[in-house]
Amino acid sequence: MKKIIFITSLIAITFSSCDKPTQTDLTINFTHKVDGSDLITNSMIYTNSAGENYDVKTLKYLISDINLHSDDGNTLLLDEVHFIDISDASTFSFTVEDVPNNNYTSISYTMGLDTIKNINNLYINESYHSAMAWPETNGGGYHYMKLEGAYNNDSTFYNTHTGGTMGSDYSFNNVEDISLTVDDDLEDVSINVNMEINNWYNSPNQIEFSSYGMGIMMNMMMQMNIQMNGTTDVFSVTVDK
Repeated sequence: MKKIIFITSLIAITFSSCDKPTQTDLTINFTHKVDGSDLITNSMIYTNSAGENYDVKTLKYLISDINLHSDDGNTLLLDEVHFIDISDASTFSFTVEDVPNNNYTSISYTMGLDTIKNINNLYINESYHSAMAWPETNGGGYHYMKLEGAYNNDSTFYNTHTGGTMGSDYSFNNVEDISLTVDDDLEDVSINVNMEINNWYNSPNQIEFSSYGMGIMMNMMMQMNIQMNGTTDVFSVTVDK
């Protein structure tokens, strides 16, 4: 009987010593709100700071160079380019498995594509290539964002199409402070990157849909104003542990 107990204990110890530590999977979620409430599409229930009523019919955009930064100076690349389309819920998130243990203090990401990535046909094999291609007559490459809808009535439309214009780069990088310590005791965690849609048009530049008509693709000043508003308060980040 004693031999049987000894062998059973030895097996238990062996299996225990082979147990892997808990691994943390990190999910990045992209959310979309208007004045703090979840986006409802195809309903003219929103009002910009210029007093124009509007709806959102289309929202497609590219977020690139998504990185976590730790207090020891290391950077963890989460994704090089991620495409979000509000008509496809599968694009609202992605998951990075087995995030290394570290104390992460910030997350950074680029709205759009910088000049290194914004090249004609660079992403020809990606699902978003055709939808986001930017006209070669206006510099080529890809749209950063297509935000489209109607304003004031159902037959008056706006197209907020951002991208590199006339050789200028209007992408921008955001760095958001976070507090995320990944260790063997932490289970799965998520980081939420929220877009506050109304803020594209509010501050510091009040932008009227009627001031640019159907589009801004060739309008460098409007691209600059949208970029400035974007860097101010369009995006925010929260962490769910």
